[in-house]
Amino acid sequence: MTGGFGDRMFGVYLYVRNLVQGERGAATAEYALILALVVVVLIGVLSNLGGALTDRLQDIIADIEAGG
Repeated sequence: MTGGFGDRMFGVYLYVRNLVQGERGAATAEYALILALVVVVLIGVLSNLGGALTDRLQDIIADIEAGG
């Protein structure tokens, strides 16, 4: 079968292999690692911020309910 799914997957494999073996591939890998680190940091920061905002909003709601 010419042009089938297997041929396309083999083409993708060759492209990725050549990309990783060259200098461009090394730079791509470095950028991917930096991006992964940024994502991990953002998840941590946003999780903490979300918790702090939830606590603050619950305090405000409790104050409103106590005053009303």
